[in-house]
Amino acid sequence: MDVSRIAEGIWDSVKGMPKNFYYGVKRTYISTGVVGFDRMIRNGQENERFYQVIKSLVRNEEPLRRLITIVITEFYHKLDERGRQAVHNQIGYGTGRLAGRVGAQILTAQVVSASIVNFARGGVAWKTLYRFGTSFTISAGLWQGLIEEAALASRRMKTHYPHIYWKVQPQGLDMIYFIVEDHLKPYLDFISSHPEVCKRINNEICKLAG
Repeated sequence: MDVSRIAEGIWDSVKGMPKNFYYGVKRTYISTGVVGFDRMIRNGQENERFYQVIKSLVRNEEPLRRLITIVITEFYHKLDERGRQAVHNQIGYGTGRLAGRVGAQILTAQVVSASIVNFARGGVAWKTLYRFGTSFTISAGLWQGLIEEAALASRRMKTHYPHIYWKVQPQGLDMIYFIVEDHLKPYLDFISSHPEVCKRINNEICKLAG
């Protein structure tokens, strides 16, 4: 595992549609039941969970913030004291004073979450989701493709980060993970690493912080 890459991904975050159509065709084909009843059932369940969470997401960003906050809170718990201090110093002067009032962990999660949401707003997935939730202008192929993209990201989370998956899946938050997958990956890699690897990543974060 490249600890420097993970640390840099985390630090960069703290600092600062052809594919859809293919997925849609594939998902529509699977939904007919031609390739197996179990996969058809799975698709139906994923569709329903996607609809429910997207309805909430279009009204406000709270579901996405909840997903990010869960991940960042786990990340914060695994940081050592030096790593936490480096993050505190980076996200703003006066964090120490604020920490006594609202909690350093909560403050860190809020700041990082706001930053990630801000970056996500400029992404194709976010813009397409907003169109999906507010109108019927998306073609059937892209509509199914978006659900397939969400489902694939959900399965990746389940395979690689099962601890987090089972925390967010009951709320359907795994179905919006694909919107911020690239942003959350370094945090998730850190969270799922062996304690010795985490120690090395902590050290790299402190080096980057100067």
